[in-house]
Amino acid sequence: MQNRIRVGVLIFKENKILLVKHVHPETGYTWWVPPGGGIKDKETIFEAAIREVHEETGLKVKLNKIVYLRQFIYNEFKQNNIDIYLISKLSKGTETIENIYGKGNDENFIKELKYFSKSDLKLINVFPSILKDQMWEDKKKGFAKIRFFGVETDKN
Repeated sequence: MQNRIRVGVLIFKENKILLVKHVHPETGYTWWVPPGGGIKDKETIFEAAIREVHEETGLKVKLNKIVYLRQFIYNEFKQNNIDIYLISKLSKGTETIENIYGKGNDENFIKELKYFSKSDLKLINVFPSILKDQMWEDKKKGFAKIRFFGVETDKN
């Protein structure tokens, strides 16, 4: 199993969170996640987060701080991911997925961007699962502390 460090960015607009829709090209399984991806070469977590957000959303972000850590075992791709989630305090630009084309395998999975309210999230597959409930409480408190929310798996 390959170890991988991945970053994700929480971007809010009008009390909704921006998520990226992924659709597995073979199975059709659909899930939503905050924009983000793997660290490349000698990138810092902040540089990787800025690059990944721009590639997946077209937005330019200013990052505030680390808010969450998670371990995700992705059996299908034989990856042990350490996910680091940051919060964006500012974003500029127009939301688009056009920047992913020609950048690798993401273009086969990423299909859409959308802002979701807390109640909207109850109707979709969203990862990490903490986004459905606990994140909204943490947001109200200004993400006062870094939270590790354990190990999740794709269960394959």
